[in-house]
Amino acid sequence: MRVLRSSLLALVGVLSAVLLSGCGVSGTAATVGDETITIGDVQGEVVEFSESFDEELPLAGDLGGVQAEFLSRAINHLLLIELAEREGITITQAEVDELYTELGGGSPEEVDALRAQFVYTDDGLRRALEDELRIRALAPIVGDVETAVGELAAEVGVEVNPRYGTWAGIRVVPGTGSISVPAG
Repeated sequence: MRVLRSSLLALVGVLSAVLLSGCGVSGTAATVGDETITIGDVQGEVVEFSESFDEELPLAGDLGGVQAEFLSRAINHLLLIELAEREGITITQAEVDELYTELGGGSPEEVDALRAQFVYTDDGLRRALEDELRIRALAPIVGDVETAVGELAAEVGVEVNPRYGTWAGIRVVPGTGSISVPAG
């Protein structure tokens, strides 16, 4: 497992270097309105996730897909924060902590199993729970939260570094991994 983790971390390092230096691509993974999600943010999630478990994880086979998933989550997190702010909804850390404790009956092993199954870092899981609470609070106000998030994304603008894929309404669709944009 240590060899797999070391190989994965080396791959993430190489990808980061290529992304940060190649073909005029900046250190930006995505922008959501005026907010920026950096390549370092995405790569940090991958590294943190891979280092948080002792057993083999599902990352090695589809690193691009995992990165796109982490980026989708980060973009949607920012959009849900904005939508909730517009509707006057505030989520407290105490509410997030309560929901976190409810996971797996509060057992750290059960929480770790959920994190591994759904590919979450601990911070990523807490953000997801925070977002779940926002979704629950928004649903009675806006109706279909997914539609409202998609409309907000179109309004504020979401731009994704082509290395990660393209934005498709509410998620990043993984691309080819190329930092070149095809002519045409």
